[in-house]
Amino acid sequence: MKKFAFISVLVLLFSIDSTAKIRRVGFFGSPVSGTDYINFAAANTAAANGDTILIFPNNTVGGTITKKLIILGPGSWLDPNSTPKGNANQQAFAGIATISQVTFGGGSDGSVISGFNDGTIFVADSNITVSRNRDILVYVTSLNPAGTITNLQILQNYRVNIAQYFGNASSCLNMNVSNNLIYTFSTPAGNTYSGNISNNVWAFDGTQSANNLNGGATTMSYSGGIELGAGAYVVQNNIFLSYTNSVAASNFNYFVFANGGNSVFNYNLALQSQTPINWGTGTGNVITPIANAANIFTAFPLIGTTSADARFQLKAGSPALTVGTGNTAIGMFTGNYPYKLSGLPSIPSIYLLTSPQGNNPPGSTIQINLSTKGNN
Repeated sequence: MKKFAFISVLVLLFSIDSTAKIRRVGFFGSPVSGTDYINFAAANTAAANGDTILIFPNNTVGGTITKKLIILGPGSWLDPNSTPKGNANQQAFAGIATISQVTFGGGSDGSVISGFNDGTIFVADSNITVSRNRDILVYVTSLNPAGTITNLQILQNYRVNIAQYFGNASSCLNMNVSNNLIYTFSTPAGNTYSGNISNNVWAFDGTQSANNLNGGATTMSYSGGIELGAGAYVVQNNIFLSYTNSVAASNFNYFVFANGGNSVFNYNLALQSQTPINWGTGTGNVITPIANAANIFTAFPLIGTTSADARFQLKAGSPALTVGTGNTAIGMFTGNYPYKLSGLPSIPSIYLLTSPQGNNPPGSTIQINLSTKGNN
């Protein structure tokens, strides 16, 4: 009964195009014909352009998308008892949904995929939004060698890999990569890329790996360079924190840029190290002293009792609070698309669902209390 109430109210709270249809995969109440499907393939086949497909916990998305779809999972880092811990009171149920391999092909212009944990996404059409996912690989690809993709939005993801698909020549113009914890970024030379790389975090700690005090490799960026491939990017308001030694002269900076000559670097912050970061052309970039390594984020390098994604919130007194233009804050929790804890999709969610003991009306009904919140 509780689960049925949760889903029924959740569907009523959605704010979507009134002409589109909501379809569900893995719904654990009584199925509704034309609404509920046993797997994503069946829902994808049935869906019309502009429909929303809700993916419930313990289900997987895969296949090729050839129409505009809004594909929503429940989010991630939902279990406060996990290691590293997730965030409490985000969803009434802590399960996750995953991606196997999804391709946004021709006809998928305008699609959104949000709220998933793990998987590979191929982007071969324009105006695709990949947001609020965890541990995903986004490949820029093309339906043909001469194809050009525009307006790819990669927003508010936790540990996202961004790359061009191997051996596939393509162009990606006006790409917006904002407010992510980035695992790797590599757009190769010989192709045309442009866009905005802003308010992201690259963070690696190599000092605590032996005893795992830093929360483990699954909570940080990959220790490697950033390949810009001669793309024309505006790289701004990002934090690059490579921490391998408490002595600046011995601290190795893994986050150096390659082929960034066509990009502009403004108002970024990096940790002092023996290896220059090579900002290139720009203004307002800051190298903060090695002594600030533990003063930038709430829980870095040691994660302590903080959740895996909340650790990258700015600490009180952080030097990153005043690096941006006009002495504003930078990083993944700031700017136009602030990161949302647990990657909850931008729809209302029920985060608390209870039935008070001893106060239920007589008969076959049950009193249910629920608490909702918006996630825009």
